[in-house]
Amino acid sequence: MFGPVLERPDRAGSLPVTAADAIAAFWREWPPLRDLLEQELAQGEYGDGTEQLTDLTEAIDPGLEWDLLPGLEARHALCLSAASDPALRPLTEQWVRAAPEPDGAWEYHPARVSVPPVALAVGNLRIHPRDVLVVIEPDQSREELNLTVGHPDFAGLDEVLQLQVVFRLLDDLLGEDLMESWVGSVDVVPHPLSWGVPLLDLADEVDRHADLATGQKWEFIEEEDEELGDSRLFINRALKRLDYLDLDFVVTVSIEVQSFDPVLVREVEKDLAGVLGTEGVIYAHRAFDDFTVLYAYLGEGVAEEVRKLADRWSPQVYEVMVEPDSAWDTYEEMR
Repeated sequence: MFGPVLERPDRAGSLPVTAADAIAAFWREWPPLRDLLEQELAQGEYGDGTEQLTDLTEAIDPGLEWDLLPGLEARHALCLSAASDPALRPLTEQWVRAAPEPDGAWEYHPARVSVPPVALAVGNLRIHPRDVLVVIEPDQSREELNLTVGHPDFAGLDEVLQLQVVFRLLDDLLGEDLMESWVGSVDVVPHPLSWGVPLLDLADEVDRHADLATGQKWEFIEEEDEELGDSRLFINRALKRLDYLDLDFVVTVSIEVQSFDPVLVREVEKDLAGVLGTEGVIYAHRAFDDFTVLYAYLGEGVAEEVRKLADRWSPQVYEVMVEPDSAWDTYEEMR
């Protein structure tokens, strides 16, 4: 079941609790809680254990959800989900890194894992995944798969419910992380797709696609801006947030160039890459008539060193801005 999301209670007068503190508290409470949850799972009745699980999860962040599922290797899987909020996915990663070693009873996952898809009862309809067909269209520029999903019974559902059913089927089949990383657009049609493949074959296709992905798909894009003027954007459109979960800050490095100077830009970019090392990734640069901007994501540990670029390259580098962006909104808007 999904853990209900509660609003954070007012704790006026108490010291603020960081997510790290809440994660530590979660795992301190886990030994007795796991025994209680096992009893409730065996009885099929949820009570004090799931209520406590909800409270501990909400203390980390009220946007998180928990899920209890059959384990991939253990009897039970405890999954902490970011609920499709990319800003929270690094938090669930911190949570699982602090988890105890899995054993025969419990394993732990920072996202919902795949489960055997089952027929969904929607009103008077019963939609089985084996009867659903999908057309798969690779988007090479983003290294994603765009899907068109069809079933004749979708005609009896409104568009919102169609999408809810399809996303539930996809989440069960792929699990949360594969869904977020490799599925691009999803369209639903209320009729059979004679040229489609069975939905149940999609997981194998996603695995094949992921094995071939490079994470390096650079593309030139001509852009117009009423305030800043025309620009040429060179961007890697194939980055996956899951590959860089420790990079929660976006940096922009602005370089003044009266006429585009590729040597200067390349040297500054080389310096930036050296500072970032394994704690950052450069994903774009945008060239205007008289200045160029480099874009990267980085971990907090190298933020101060990156800011020093402005001193080393003054006056050509006239601004270095480091801002939190755990959802990678800047990247998604640009690509």
